[in-house]
Amino acid sequence: MDDGDGEKAEGEEEEEMVNGECEPLEIRVVDERPRGRESFLKPPPQSPTQRRRCKSLPSPAERARLEIARSRSPNSQKKVRFADSLGLELISVKHFDDADVPEIPERVMDKFRKARALHLNNFEASNGSAQSVFMELLFTNPGASADFIERVKELKVSLERVNADEFCLSGLVRVLNMAFEKSVGLRYTLNNWSTFVDAPATYVPHSSDGLTDKFSFKIVTPFLEAGGTLQFAIKYLVDGHEFWDNNDGDNYKVRRHRFKISPPREWENGWIHFI
Repeated sequence: MDDGDGEKAEGEEEEEMVNGECEPLEIRVVDERPRGRESFLKPPPQSPTQRRRCKSLPSPAERARLEIARSRSPNSQKKVRFADSLGLELISVKHFDDADVPEIPERVMDKFRKARALHLNNFEASNGSAQSVFMELLFTNPGASADFIERVKELKVSLERVNADEFCLSGLVRVLNMAFEKSVGLRYTLNNWSTFVDAPATYVPHSSDGLTDKFSFKIVTPFLEAGGTLQFAIKYLVDGHEFWDNNDGDNYKVRRHRFKISPPREWENGWIHFI
């Protein structure tokens, strides 16, 4: 077949396609989903983020300084931090001895006294009864007697006076000035001498008159139960000798009382006086 016959055959086929009708092709859509349980396609993995090179960790001291500076910043938010994150110890251990006397700051004692005074001054505002504590001295202060100095000369040591409230017991001791080096202490008990505690007394500056010296002491008494009795005696160590003042063998005793304070009945309708 030459080229002319080929071109003629192709032209006839195109003419038949234009003038004739073409049958539409049937396209079958095949459902490719698997039968039974549906399979879930996993999302394509994301590209890994770019990581920065890690800097060297700060020292514990530097971390502590950074945390303190961050906490003092006005824009900082409160967060919980543990001690080890600041370079500090997680555990703090302190050993206590039975002979150690608890030291309460004077500002704390003042707050207790003010709170107690406020409570007693405003007890009429409450419906219930207020409770108060009274410390009764079961002896007379020796310093009030006319022969007090003679007593000091005889015993070498003597209690001068005591002040007691519901929080503490404080007082003054007068000793005979027998030597420069001397030690004065208080021995007291809360359970009739089943156990006792020794509390040191401190020298009162500029209290020496040449013949005698003064020492002061202070102990905490809230551990004494209501109705209980605290007993004490004074010990004086000087020049290798030991002297005691135990109230002529009877010991000095302080009793704790707790009682209720109720407002008078006529106060219940006290508001009518303001009408």
